[in-house]
Amino acid sequence: MRHSETRKLLGTAIEITIISDDVKTMERIGYVFDYFYSIEQEFSRFLPESSLGLLNTHKKMSVSKRFLELMEVSRKMYQKTNGFFNPLVSVAKLGYSHSFDEWDFRSQGWVVDTNFEAIQIEGDIITLQPGQTLDFGGIAKGWAVDRAALLIRLFGYDDFFVNAGGDIYASGTNEEWDGGWIIGVENPFTQEIIASLNLKNTAIATSGSYKRKWDIAEKKYHHLVNPLTGWNENAIISVTLISPECASSDGFTKSVFNAPVSEGIRLIEQNNMEGIIFTTSGQLLYTKGLQEKYDLHFIETNG
Repeated sequence: MRHSETRKLLGTAIEITIISDDVKTMERIGYVFDYFYSIEQEFSRFLPESSLGLLNTHKKMSVSKRFLELMEVSRKMYQKTNGFFNPLVSVAKLGYSHSFDEWDFRSQGWVVDTNFEAIQIEGDIITLQPGQTLDFGGIAKGWAVDRAALLIRLFGYDDFFVNAGGDIYASGTNEEWDGGWIIGVENPFTQEIIASLNLKNTAIATSGSYKRKWDIAEKKYHHLVNPLTGWNENAIISVTLISPECASSDGFTKSVFNAPVSEGIRLIEQNNMEGIIFTTSGQLLYTKGLQEKYDLHFIETNG
């Protein structure tokens, strides 16, 4: 039996589906949503009283164990991507300083310090330098999906699907087909489904510039900022990556997005991932193993 619920948290729609005959399944799905809510309350940069908001304001603070865990995950991703992923990058500088739903975009003139190595961590105390503000928006959803999947497994379920705005973990099978879960691949230009993938016990995440975008004084911006330049790159419009953990897929999409197009597929394959890249010129690139491992299948469209 399929049990499914969707709620808006972490600035996106989160869907949890579990295949089970357990009468307590919906109650336990509620517990998983409570977990996502707690993540939002601790790590949202839009909540001044969140732990992240308070640290960014005061620059020095004692934090929780899971805050330190997310910092460590971010540090490893920063090192693995040679700085192309960096939680100190400032989307707020480009005007994205409020919840996207508020549609209030104003460019800021402050100086941003993106030297991740300068962050000091002593025990449970984190000290930021002047000009530094943390933003876990590039990895927190994927990390939360991984932890939610672990929680669902602890409840005793093997067949489930967690989708946080395109950051997905697919476990086991669904009730219609025992081969896994069929995931649609979106065309970023038309937002139609143009391909499908079959996922089982793995994660997928997409980062793109075609949805969260805005104009300020007739200049166009989007939410994916290159940490090395502090500005937007526009050669790529979307990146989709598959890996065992959603945090890896989520974080690494930013690195590929900001890298030269000619380097994208090589970067994905070097890091033992599979993926798809759409360029702004309309080119579609994908890794060699995608067809064999995940049954990539293109769908005919009217476009």
